[in-house]
Amino acid sequence: MTDIIKNAQLVPAQEFRRMDADGDGTVDRNDFLRAPHRLMAELGIPEESDKGKALLAANENQWQFLLSLGDADGDGSLSEEEYVAARTSPAFRSKDRPGKGEVCRTLFDLLDRDDDGSLDRDEFLRAADFLDMSAEEAGAYFTELDADGSGRLDSKEFLKAVKRFYTS
Repeated sequence: MTDIIKNAQLVPAQEFRRMDADGDGTVDRNDFLRAPHRLMAELGIPEESDKGKALLAANENQWQFLLSLGDADGDGSLSEEEYVAARTSPAFRSKDRPGKGEVCRTLFDLLDRDDDGSLDRDEFLRAADFLDMSAEEAGAYFTELDADGSGRLDSKEFLKAVKRFYTS
């Protein structure tokens, strides 16, 4: 295996290990949806709210798509090998993938407490745990992303932030 392929598989493998909450070597639907459920609970946002339903639906759609790409043995869960294969597949990486960016958009909307179409520093820091970052790391990252010094990130800047985080 070339270094390029190994590096491309590193981030999805790290994602897999973060998601495998019970440490059983597989990610199932409950593991996959744990982060959005936990985030909403921590933020006090009801899952039945419009924003809560949207975030859960986006994550569910992503889970179903990953499962369709990677569940080679049909057991309804993904081993690390299956997860990495799904996440690095051309179908998942396609710009035309169904629901592409949907999780980021719904997460942005959830974090945008005042619905002004941007995230201030405090709103962004609410995503730190979801992104597996400490508050300090997230604060520094926010400062880096806020190139114009406005103290706010729009949805495009936020999407860029999430993409950079997961592909760095």
